[in-house]
Amino acid sequence: MLTAAHIEAFVGGLLDAYRVIAPARRAGELQFARVSHPDEVVWGYRNTTRAPKAIMFPQSERMIRFGRRAGSLNAVEATPLDETPTVVLGLRPCDARGFLLLDRVFGQGQYLDPYYLARRNNTLLVTMACDRPRATCFCHAMGSGPYDREGADLFLRKAGEGYLVEGVSARAVALEPLLRELPEADAAALARAAEAEGAANGRLREMTPIAGIEAALPALVDNPLWAEVSEKCLACGTCTYNCPTCHCFNIEDRVLMGGGDRVRAWDSCMYPGFTLHASGHNPRPDQAARWRQRVMHKFEYLPHNVGLYGCVGCGRCIQSCPVRLDIRQVLQRVRQEEANGVKA
Repeated sequence: MLTAAHIEAFVGGLLDAYRVIAPARRAGELQFARVSHPDEVVWGYRNTTRAPKAIMFPQSERMIRFGRRAGSLNAVEATPLDETPTVVLGLRPCDARGFLLLDRVFGQGQYLDPYYLARRNNTLLVTMACDRPRATCFCHAMGSGPYDREGADLFLRKAGEGYLVEGVSARAVALEPLLRELPEADAAALARAAEAEGAANGRLREMTPIAGIEAALPALVDNPLWAEVSEKCLACGTCTYNCPTCHCFNIEDRVLMGGGDRVRAWDSCMYPGFTLHASGHNPRPDQAARWRQRVMHKFEYLPHNVGLYGCVGCGRCIQSCPVRLDIRQVLQRVRQEEANGVKA
């Protein structure tokens, strides 16, 4: 058991061997950031506004740098892969599941992403159970929950003033030297942990499970619900940028003095220019088509292509949307259309 008295030594041990990224305060905002001292880690937090996906998949990253002399390229330098041994400490189960989705998108099939995989293969995930889900959380409807261990290497769950520690994956063996001196959990600690888990599950609102929703979506391509859903959307992209699973990006060459950088940066299907062709034609000409694409991608295409939904139920898009568009309501509306037998 990781008691309050052992936390500083545990984090200190991590810092000695790894780059440690944990929930911390930066400029007044709680976010996942690199820490250099145990006191920087925020333990009893409710989930961050921004997902920690940028740890493995930065919002903007240089792929190559090129030089120019007398009108021609004279040097091309590839960006070194980041293989720094890293521990992400204290992320919630929904975010661990987010990395599972990114693992399949960037790490399987014919096309592998070397930038993502270099970071991911050198990173351990220490997941912390979510003992205080927000009112906007719906992980349980996505087949998960606040105590879901999937995607974790090491799992922590609250037990009074400390945490029960559980190895989940084979990779957790790397952290065993830091765990050997920890005391065994007693019956009282186990009881407190079970009480906290029950309370956490009790905070979640009832919602129809999402499993199988992909079967209903193909018949709704021309359904008017997309126009209704998108009517108040501002196309700001906040939902995309705060989401732990959105992974679309653009690649562009940025010209600099004497050369330039080839950079990839996050993009969003909510933007009008996302599918704009060079000819001027846009196959998704309005926000209704773009909202349909967002839902179809997350809840039909990704389950078909990689076997996972592109949503973990973290509720960040609900929290951050300036016009309070609620993805839960959209999904329940799809279920209603399915139940009513409406095809178009």
